[in-house]
Amino acid sequence: MGIDKKNNYSIRNILGYQKSNDEFYTSKETVEKLLKILNLPKNVVIWCPFDKPESEFVRQFSKTYDVIASHIDNGQDFYKYCPKRKWDLIISNPPFSKKRILIERCMKLKKSFCLLYGTTIFSQSMGNTLNECEFWFIQNNCKFKSKNGSIKSFQCCWVMSKGFKNKYFKKMKGK
Repeated sequence: MGIDKKNNYSIRNILGYQKSNDEFYTSKETVEKLLKILNLPKNVVIWCPFDKPESEFVRQFSKTYDVIASHIDNGQDFYKYCPKRKWDLIISNPPFSKKRILIERCMKLKKSFCLLYGTTIFSQSMGNTLNECEFWFIQNNCKFKSKNGSIKSFQCCWVMSKGFKNKYFKKMKGK
């Protein structure tokens, strides 16, 4: 068995320090499915910290809720930026790299969060970070559009702050 040069399995990549192409846009269908299972108060303010106004998160959630969109392309780096306006929770599809650092940043903000991640998050070194989270696995693969327009599809889950499901998910029979 030789080294797999196609995939970069370096410790920097596994821990989420590697730069990569992280621009994958969530489909309307995936966001709508989340909206169907959420029971958010009408006055909640949602911060989408990885989203431009045309993102499906911003477009779909803005129909019912107050949404703050921010994106690194607009000089709003999630690791350094926080909206001046009051906000209640984060919902978004973050970059798939830097998972551990990103989730730890969400925890430090001491607000509820719900983030869409590929299930590969469980095969990577996340330390104890995931012990502080809840999960909701999506049964079918989620579709994403890349910057060049190609469609990618893979298994995903919602990674949430502890208590998010109990506080914001609709009560489902038999669950």
